[in-house]
Amino acid sequence: MRLLHGRRGGNAIEFALTLPLFMMVMVGLMDYGYLFAMQAGLDNAVSQACREGALIDPGLNPGLEIAHTKDQLSIRGAPFCGGVCDPSDGIVDSLDEADGPQYAFPNQTLRCELTRPLTPLIGFLPSSMYPASINSVSFYRLEWQRK
Repeated sequence: MRLLHGRRGGNAIEFALTLPLFMMVMVGLMDYGYLFAMQAGLDNAVSQACREGALIDPGLNPGLEIAHTKDQLSIRGAPFCGGVCDPSDGIVDSLDEADGPQYAFPNQTLRCELTRPLTPLIGFLPSSMYPASINSVSFYRLEWQRK
């Protein structure tokens, strides 16, 4: 049996040289995983809130779909916003307010948008590699169309 006396400590040196690179990759994966999870959650929350607002008939109570959508954005977006985004600025209805909903054209849509400032989970990566905010936009056709 032959012992390798010349390799003593070689594994420790290789480990010490590769550990920083491995840690950078792991931390980068965690930061970008957090970014993608927040983006997916925000997209889902905005889409569901906009869909809820699009189901309401604007002819019965004009403006109710906007108020309901803002409420839904506040409720559904809360886990992903954490109080740093304002859903009241992100609702745009395509109805013409001067004509009223009964005279609006077909294919009316409800546009919902939510922007959230984002900070990295760990912050090891340079700020140029990480976006300052994430944005989600959703369009839904209103279910009740008036002519």
